[in-house]
Amino acid sequence: MTKTDFIFGLIRSALWQKPHPHFAMAGWQYLEVMQYAEQQCVMGLVTDCLRTNDMELPKKCVINLLKVQNALEKENKHLEDNVASLSKLLEEHHIPHVVVKGQTLAALYPKPRLRIPGDIDFYVSEKNMEKVMRVIQEAWGIEIKHKKKEEQPRHLPFKYNNSTFEMHFKLALFSLPRHQKYIDRLVDDVSTRTTTSVGGKDIPVLQPTLNVFYTFIHLYHHLRKEGVALRQLCDVTIMLDRLHDKIDPQLLTQMLDTIGYRKAFGAFGCIFVDKLGLDEQKFPVSIGKVERKWGKKILDDIILHGNWGRYEREQLERKTSVKHSLHTGKLLISRYAKYLMLTPADNVAFFTRYLPKLMIGSIKKNLRRK
Repeated sequence: MTKTDFIFGLIRSALWQKPHPHFAMAGWQYLEVMQYAEQQCVMGLVTDCLRTNDMELPKKCVINLLKVQNALEKENKHLEDNVASLSKLLEEHHIPHVVVKGQTLAALYPKPRLRIPGDIDFYVSEKNMEKVMRVIQEAWGIEIKHKKKEEQPRHLPFKYNNSTFEMHFKLALFSLPRHQKYIDRLVDDVSTRTTTSVGGKDIPVLQPTLNVFYTFIHLYHHLRKEGVALRQLCDVTIMLDRLHDKIDPQLLTQMLDTIGYRKAFGAFGCIFVDKLGLDEQKFPVSIGKVERKWGKKILDDIILHGNWGRYEREQLERKTSVKHSLHTGKLLISRYAKYLMLTPADNVAFFTRYLPKLMIGSIKKNLRRK
């Protein structure tokens, strides 16, 4: 059994709350497993498996495990409270919004507060953006910097109460205009919204079918751009399981076909089913030989590069600004080329539409600095 297979066994045990064969672990083995779990953002799931199954660990490792879990539970509780505060504020001012990813996905896990937390992402339509900024600034006493669309084409970040928020006016960016219009229209339709319980509070979210569709788009876009971790795969896996009865398979397939992402979704499905233990009956798209081939390539990428492609990013940080920019561009191009035939229409549009604009914008930015 490889280290990767061993980690997947621990993750499956925690995701589905099923027993794992008992084993003893030396201190150095525990540290190695935890380092791997940290790189893939699944420390909460791994520690849950070790603790729930009462694995035999050295005392100092048990102490570390408890510290990790306590820190995760505290941070997730803090984020839940901040999500509730945000939603309450926007509702008081009658501003339609949805919270995406983050705590709304954590709520689907068997133990929500053991999911590795991140930012608080929420969406408001572009027409309400100025109002939202004003409301938040007046109520919370913080300034949200309004940058040019070229600099922040998708969201505006801000910090409040020790949490990072990202106010989205675009949930996803596509190089093809017709794909962009399609996702924007779906997300702006208030009839595609519902609520979910986060920390005991009802929070507005996208309806299940659209939520799976969007969350997968976010996952795939990050994989193609810089890389993802196993946590992001666990998020979609748990969504497909917990929301199975509420997902419309035909509608989801239609959505994926519209943007040319059905093959990509099927490729990830191989990992959801074969590695993370999702019941294949709950995966709404057929999986064939082509999808399994791409699934292996995707998994190898994730295992090699870690969360947000951290290993490649560490190499970039050691370069000068000029070399950093060149290497970043080269890396971006190579990653899009790598997945060119998985989503050909979208990726070709990146090279013919988005990349030229990006290069022109970079040149203009450098000229302004001189």
